[in-house]
Amino acid sequence: MSNILVRAITGFFFVSFIILATVLGGWYFQVLFGLVAVLTLNEFYTIFKNATVKPNLSQGLIIGTLLYLLSLYSINQQELNIYLIGLLVLLFPLVGFVELYRKNKTPFQNMGVTLIGLFYVVLPFILINVMRLNSDNYWPVLSIFILTWFSDTFAYLVGRKIGKRKLFERISPNKSWEGFIGGLVFSVLAGLVIAYFTEDSFVKYTLYGVIISSFGTLGDLIESMLKRSLKIKDSGTILPGHGGLLDRFDAVIFTIPIIYFLELFIF
Repeated sequence: MSNILVRAITGFFFVSFIILATVLGGWYFQVLFGLVAVLTLNEFYTIFKNATVKPNLSQGLIIGTLLYLLSLYSINQQELNIYLIGLLVLLFPLVGFVELYRKNKTPFQNMGVTLIGLFYVVLPFILINVMRLNSDNYWPVLSIFILTWFSDTFAYLVGRKIGKRKLFERISPNKSWEGFIGGLVFSVLAGLVIAYFTEDSFVKYTLYGVIISSFGTLGDLIESMLKRSLKIKDSGTILPGHGGLLDRFDAVIFTIPIIYFLELFIF
């Protein structure tokens, strides 16, 4: 089977599961993104296996799983804020205490990567879970994925066709400013189509198109920087033809917190 066909089949099921779970909401959404959060966190820790820094994989996975499960019982904003404050207060001494007994040469670096994994991966999936379960309107959540897909797809197509000026050659040699602008334009256009058919604010979805494309690109660049520093190509192999889950969600996890706060305080 050709690599293109493998990518197409994997992409079809990947997109279908996300759309279906988002539309259905409830436990479908909770279970899918709970699995995604844990598996993506596992990928994040595992990519350091050949590095000097050794995050505490088992401790990080246990804490990440418990935090996600706790978020299912804290759907209102006040309770979520309490959990987030608790996260900040308790995690550092807890991770530090365990690190005392690991006798590793880089204890503080280990602690840092363990904690970064929880904020980088788990927190965005907690926020998107709260967004979906707090509202019967699934479009704000679904638009995060749709606009990201449009941005990524057309950034790639436009970049291949007319891309000349490198966006950030040291980190991602194939990305161009032309591709970035193309992705941003089509992300905004997709947002306007969503606004039209859902009879929602055109200003809101124009802003979402710009934010999701811009910060999604930033998320992609930062994950590329991480992989280059560790001298790896993909974060994993769980998605045939596409690499790992972190490779597929690197843009989304950067945009979720921004859209979450815009939905909460502005729209």
